[in-house]
Amino acid sequence: MSGLRVIGGIAKGKRLKTRKVKHLRPATDYVKEALFNIMQHQVPGSFFLDLFAGSGNIGIEALSRGAAKACFVEKDPLNAALIRENLAITGFKEQAEVYTCDVARALNLLRRKHYQFHLVFVDPPFRHGLIEPTLEKIWEFDLVIPGGLIITRSAKKEVIKVQKYPIRKEKYGDSILMFFSGSES
Repeated sequence: MSGLRVIGGIAKGKRLKTRKVKHLRPATDYVKEALFNIMQHQVPGSFFLDLFAGSGNIGIEALSRGAAKACFVEKDPLNAALIRENLAITGFKEQAEVYTCDVARALNLLRRKHYQFHLVFVDPPFRHGLIEPTLEKIWEFDLVIPGGLIITRSAKKEVIKVQKYPIRKEKYGDSILMFFSGSES
């Protein structure tokens, strides 16, 4: 069993499954705690989107802390199955949708469903240039409610070039969290 666990809310202490593969790098408890301390007031009752979801660690933490619903997007079928297992372990299957496809395709699908989210977490593989196009599509498709947030996680020295400046930027170990306004303007 992994050291991955839910650290707060109603599922606190539940162990989550993960896979030992190079491209799967779940947020540490330190990063996760900092993230949820920053957005603690926005999570209860929210509609949460976890992009490049991996094990589902962040979206499940949001559900545990009171998010009403979460959508998970993960293109690796084995990781998507892992998310479904972790949702079953924590009892959140009914509050979740898991999409097994690439993020660009999922964002198009979510737009067609007229979904809008309070919080969007974007955590692609580090240094692959995926944050910029993902943010642009989220803004273009108007997937975040007014007043909502988009949070990105990137490597410490990764350069992110988007038209908007983050409203907040925090460094935790090798990770950088940036908070962007959900609206395009």
